[in-house]
Amino acid sequence: MKIGLTHNDYPIKRNILNKVSEYEYVFLRKNNNLFHSLSTVKKILFRKKPDIEGKYFFYQKPKIDILHLYNDINYSSQKWVTSFETLVPRFPETKNDHQKAEPQHIRNKKTEEALRQIEKKNCLGIISISQASANIQLELLKNYPEFQETIKSKLSVIHPSQEVIPRDSREIYQNRETFNLIFVGTQFHLKGGVEMIEVLKKLKKQYNFNLSIISSFKTDHYVTRVTEKEAQETREMLKKEDWIKIYENIPNEKVIELIKQSHIGLLPTWSDTYGFSVLEMQAAGVPVITTDIRALPEINNESCGWLIHLPQNRLKQALYFTAEQREELKKNLKIQLESILEDIFTNPEQLPEKSRQSLERIRKEHDPAIVSEKLKAIYRKA
Repeated sequence: MKIGLTHNDYPIKRNILNKVSEYEYVFLRKNNNLFHSLSTVKKILFRKKPDIEGKYFFYQKPKIDILHLYNDINYSSQKWVTSFETLVPRFPETKNDHQKAEPQHIRNKKTEEALRQIEKKNCLGIISISQASANIQLELLKNYPEFQETIKSKLSVIHPSQEVIPRDSREIYQNRETFNLIFVGTQFHLKGGVEMIEVLKKLKKQYNFNLSIISSFKTDHYVTRVTEKEAQETREMLKKEDWIKIYENIPNEKVIELIKQSHIGLLPTWSDTYGFSVLEMQAAGVPVITTDIRALPEINNESCGWLIHLPQNRLKQALYFTAEQREELKKNLKIQLESILEDIFTNPEQLPEKSRQSLERIRKEHDPAIVSEKLKAIYRKA
């Protein structure tokens, strides 16, 4: 069976590419997508910004059995599946509905037509990478009751697979002279990096630890609203600290090596659709401190790690929509992170058991063989 893919980026590699070993995966050209071609013409002739987000349509049909999209909807007759991290369709009209104190959606024809495509027989299934995202999808469907039951029957949750990363965790924790902490996040501010540093600077006066930061310090304009200048100033400030090492744009192999040398992982994030770095840390037996938003409490808990509880709405989206909410979020994050770290530093004997539980969770919940069988079951509907 041939599975067609439209991108070769990290989410595709993490969730779809080569997950069923006996199937062949084919990368398609962008000009196979009618919407991409039309938007390119529109951009050249009318100098208008392309609007193809969430849409896919074949007009040059390749030799594949199934098209497996990510966050997109197929409008052609090709048999297809889509995986998603928040919801589908991912349109400007839908993608921010959950990011409100009280989630709400305004019904519209564009979304209605997209849902009609999902309802058709050539759509074999829609795959959420977390239960949190599945809940966001179900929330959208409440506004379109005519599609609700059919699409709900096509909805499944398949968490990403994760191979165990070999290391001698017992030796790591027994031969500890200092705590090695690690933070992985492209958007440093969005992932709670600033609050983390404030807490660690305070604790550094009393405890012995080092911090590895893997980040390109990209900005975000919808949550923390940090500017490019502010992000670069933060990076330069951190470079002056002798207990911090910064790594930018390094290959995943190097990331894994740094993880394997660590005692504790950190992801005190404001916003995240999943948290793939958490899986890699746990797979190496590195317990992680995370917030409890979106999918994170599905992949982290008090048995295998530590949770920071943030103010959030009923769809597990952190509340950061007003200046007051952002200040409350920062306050909660720092108080709880400091308390958790102090407990770890004064009671390090808890680390080996958390490490063992992290590995056990990965083996049980992210087994590549089980993920492969779940995907195969959906593909076989073709």
